[in-house]
Amino acid sequence: MTSVEQASQNRRCAVIYNPTKVSDKFRALLEESLQRDGWGDTLWLETSVEDPGRAMTRQAVAEQVDLVIGAGGDGTIRYVADGLAHTGIPLGLVPAGTGNLLARNLDLPLEEVDAIEVALDGQVHLIDLVKITVDDRPAEHFAVMAGIGMDAMIMDETDEDLKDKVGSAAYFVAAGKALGRLPVRMTVQLDSNRPVRRHAMLCVIGNVGTLRGNLTLIPGASPDDGLLDLYIASPRRFRHWVKLALRLITRRAKQDDQVDQRKGKTVRIIIDGKENYQLDGDVVGESTTLLAEIQPGALAICVPTQAASEPQQ
Repeated sequence: MTSVEQASQNRRCAVIYNPTKVSDKFRALLEESLQRDGWGDTLWLETSVEDPGRAMTRQAVAEQVDLVIGAGGDGTIRYVADGLAHTGIPLGLVPAGTGNLLARNLDLPLEEVDAIEVALDGQVHLIDLVKITVDDRPAEHFAVMAGIGMDAMIMDETDEDLKDKVGSAAYFVAAGKALGRLPVRMTVQLDSNRPVRRHAMLCVIGNVGTLRGNLTLIPGASPDDGLLDLYIASPRRFRHWVKLALRLITRRAKQDDQVDQRKGKTVRIIIDGKENYQLDGDVVGESTTLLAEIQPGALAICVPTQAASEPQQ
């Protein structure tokens, strides 16, 4: 065996996957690809209802693997990305959920076979994460969006069985239930700017801008610009709702559409009372204060070779 072949076999991959989301052929397909590319023994780690990925990612980092493949829905990917933040260990993403928000925003393949190919043979690119601290809870990272108001309420009201049957349409069903519970009164401070008061129907802190159904909520949001995006919609009258809808459709601001869209590095949100918040599509719990801070280049992720302008790792 040559030294090159031996070095290749010394590479080790950890696979963190949700067994209820991946296909029946997932493990066999991935094992075949890993063997073809000369990887050594693979660390297989299943997530569970009790632990959707935290302990598994800690184990992969502790064992100093060369690559982590995360396979599952948005929740699984968020936990894996959080655990890999600032480690330099690349994440290969195999989307297997309903939304697959990070994969869609990075133009990653959604089909299992193609996603495995990019995870193993793609180019490593650095993207930002957002570190969020909610009340007195430990800080964690998210890769897509955090939301308060209609966004979190829709997630909270969405029936999981309905989501499995009709996909993204389930969120539109839930939207009708959420409308009667708003707005949310809050104080928002971006960087060192003067705090503003809003009665918001929707408040989103974004690392990227596209939602389910290829709907762009935050035009111009980029996962590698070193900035987070703040989007607050505070419509009060029917004409505001119309302009808000037009803004979403055309991806352009409308005069007096009651939308604040800004970029920055830190945002603090203080809510009057308590409201649910969501991270990357999962409702986490109630909050009164949220502090979000951009973490430039915190996550190394495998993307199609032509998607990144230049190698970063």
